[in-house]
Amino acid sequence: MERKLSECGIPYSDKLVKKAAVEWLIATDQPIQALEHLKFKEMIDVASCTTQGVKIPGHKATRAEIMQMFKNHLIRLKAKLNVYIIRPFSILIF
Repeated sequence: MERKLSECGIPYSDKLVKKAAVEWLIATDQPIQALEHLKFKEMIDVASCTTQGVKIPGHKATRAEIMQMFKNHLIRLKAKLNVYIIRPFSILIF
């Protein structure tokens, strides 16, 4: 559910981010290194730029996105592997 910044009521602080990150690690049984992962940092950077809160997709939308990404990956892979080898003409001697 999206909330306006004024409705959020939680001002940013490094202490709160640290607490939330540790709680997330524990609740989701993530390894400690998950906080150092580049994609995790990218997600936090993207979310930090919002002024209207973050809308997190549900499991159906997430599944559909993963399936679409996988399909696109297979299409690109097929295009890369779809190489035709041109053989030189054989010289036939009679």
